[in-house]
Amino acid sequence: MKSWLFFSSPFAFFVFINIPLASSFDGYTSCSNKFNCGEITNVGFPFWGYGRPESCGYPELNLTCSESVTTIGIMGVQYRVLKINQEAEETLKLVRDDYYDKICSPKFGDTKLNSNLFDYVSGSVDVKLLYDCTSSSQGDFSCPKDETYGNVAAVLAAFPVYPMCKSQMVIRIQDSMGLGIISLENVTELEQAVREGFEVKYKVDSAKCDECVGSKGVCGYDWGLSETVCHCPNQSSASRNCSATAEAIDNPVLPSAKVFNMTLFCPMDMDLCARGLQKF
Repeated sequence: MKSWLFFSSPFAFFVFINIPLASSFDGYTSCSNKFNCGEITNVGFPFWGYGRPESCGYPELNLTCSESVTTIGIMGVQYRVLKINQEAEETLKLVRDDYYDKICSPKFGDTKLNSNLFDYVSGSVDVKLLYDCTSSSQGDFSCPKDETYGNVAAVLAAFPVYPMCKSQMVIRIQDSMGLGIISLENVTELEQAVREGFEVKYKVDSAKCDECVGSKGVCGYDWGLSETVCHCPNQSSASRNCSATAEAIDNPVLPSAKVFNMTLFCPMDMDLCARGLQKF
């Protein structure tokens, strides 16, 4: 809070005005913004990006938007986000960005998750894609001519195989028993199976965020402390909730402004003015 003093000569007008200093960062307003991109809409905590500053979500949950397509990077692999469920399930449906249109020109490494933040949802399975192997096997399909590899085979990653191949890649598909891989007849069907994506559950401190929202706050994340924080309507931030300031928010007390209008003649004598002020 600052008080400003104004005076002029020969008449001095003393005006004291209380001016509240605004915070340099309004976490409440910024983190109230939702992520909206194409079919992915109304997304809040624990995600950030595209209008939501980094302090609004977990560092690893950065959503980007390009041409109405939402993407997220996980362990060095870029994924398209097909769906976000922020209700009780707290899940993401993902598909590798490099495999969305074709599967014979991979750009990233194996599909893997940060187990501290994600769990696979039941109903998906790891599949190993084998490229340009010396010995053919069941499910060995020809790739389109304009792609990196000429042939691809898909096998369950749980079963060990040791063919001589130019490249191998582990991906995840929605196939609880792995029977769908066995029944594929061509590369087009394999691409479709991959394009349907798979689901993961993100693991965050939802209970703490619920407490914050219940106290009229908006959830954010302190990257330095690695913990959820609560941004309050009065631009303060709390460790858990805004209850301490809830009453002040409901019944705000406006800052007072005291104006003293004193016509003191000061003919170049500031001591005289000072003695005059002592009367007020």
